[in-house]
Amino acid sequence: MIGPELLNKMEILFIGSRSNVLNGLLNYYNYKIDIWALSDSYLENDLVNRNIYYNAFELNDKEKMIDHVLSKNYDVLISNGCPFILPVVNKVMINVHPTYLPFLRGKTPLNGVFYNNMEFIGATMHYISDKIDGGNVIYQDKHNISNELDQGLIYFLSFYLEGVVFLKGWEILLKSEFKFKGKPTDLSKGTYFNRTDDKTCIDFQKMETKDIVRVIKSFGIGSQGAWVKGVDENLKINKIFEASEINNELLLSIYRRFKTGQLLLKYDNKLLIKTIDSILKVNRYE
Repeated sequence: MIGPELLNKMEILFIGSRSNVLNGLLNYYNYKIDIWALSDSYLENDLVNRNIYYNAFELNDKEKMIDHVLSKNYDVLISNGCPFILPVVNKVMINVHPTYLPFLRGKTPLNGVFYNNMEFIGATMHYISDKIDGGNVIYQDKHNISNELDQGLIYFLSFYLEGVVFLKGWEILLKSEFKFKGKPTDLSKGTYFNRTDDKTCIDFQKMETKDIVRVIKSFGIGSQGAWVKGVDENLKINKIFEASEINNELLLSIYRRFKTGQLLLKYDNKLLIKTIDSILKVNRYE
């Protein structure tokens, strides 16, 4: 355990791909930090822009990073967007996760906000244990979702909240001289979500419009998108990034007898496509 004489002299090992937690440390504290950033991540770009020294690692460097965790001399390990499951060692080990645990545990949880029809977002600072995102909670916060949020804003707000919960949780640990054990969480009441190929695909021949819209909204950022199946072969479209259901009675009446998956109308680079039970208006696609 870290004693009071070491609180301002701690050595920290930081491993991750996101920047708000690390920025909290750099902006408000003066610790010796061994920074490891995932290559081509938001964190690495931020560190380069700020001219801060760091070490880079690749997705295939799992064994290298595990060896570093096992052999490195440090007082506290902080993980924030680390793509690997780290071994639990006799150190203070902390993870900051971009959801309100135990909901949406996993490697790519934020796509699950819309996919699982969640009503809130949040972030959690917790101890690392042998259970994935299952260690005792140090501090967490959540906020209700409003209708105007899209997937890009879900990412932004969730990562922002990571920085907020970390600073508040860190103060709790400092005041307790790292004796605070945290609050156990009931994993049986939570959920687990990872982005997989089957989840990112929409099929016009099998899915109702509300489910098509839900999937598109879940992966509606430029680097992701929802893969398209079940449309007319002459409709050259691979991914959809933004869409909504048509509820206008006149439009529904005009195109009522058209076939599912058929292109109904193209205007202003937007598409109307017939679905099983309605019409999908596609605003952004490739």
